[in-house]
Amino acid sequence: MRSIGLAYALALSAGCASSDGGGDGLSRGESAAALEVSLAAENISDPTTLPRSGLATYTGFMTLALPLDGPARDVTGDLDMRVDFGAARNQVSGSASNFAGLTGGLAIRGGDIDRGTDPDTDFTFDGSLTGTLAQNGDSYSIDGAIVGEFRGRNQDGLTGLVYGDITGPSGQDLFQGRMAASRDAD
Repeated sequence: MRSIGLAYALALSAGCASSDGGGDGLSRGESAAALEVSLAAENISDPTTLPRSGLATYTGFMTLALPLDGPARDVTGDLDMRVDFGAARNQVSGSASNFAGLTGGLAIRGGDIDRGTDPDTDFTFDGSLTGTLAQNGDSYSIDGAIVGEFRGRNQDGLTGLVYGDITGPSGQDLFQGRMAASRDAD
């Protein structure tokens, strides 16, 4: 399952581009893809050696393939995540907003770290993703989940997948996506 998810994320990032602006002359979609490639070069952090205390914040991108008014198209937004390594539950939270051509935002809640997982077969953390995005007066309710892993010896980044249901004027459909973020300076 993990190999399929990673292959999906790499395939999507290869064709990812959007018209919204990013830094350094790159579109936000291109910036997201570049961050994903950079973080993929880092080893997955060993879940058994993750810190047992402390807070970390991560900033990056979330790209969703959303079927808004036709076939699914990639929209990239800003991702802000917080990780409380010392909490007993709900260690992972955050938000995603500023999606290209959309208003509204998404909340990441209830995320837990699995320190006993085998990173070769499963992800290190999960969480729920909910909220509402709007385009041209139409609202789209998002009810999804995130799964991911920390990257690097010191959890310098995180990568993961996003999936779930989107409900809008045309009914309910499925969506999928990916995320990547770098750890902010402490």
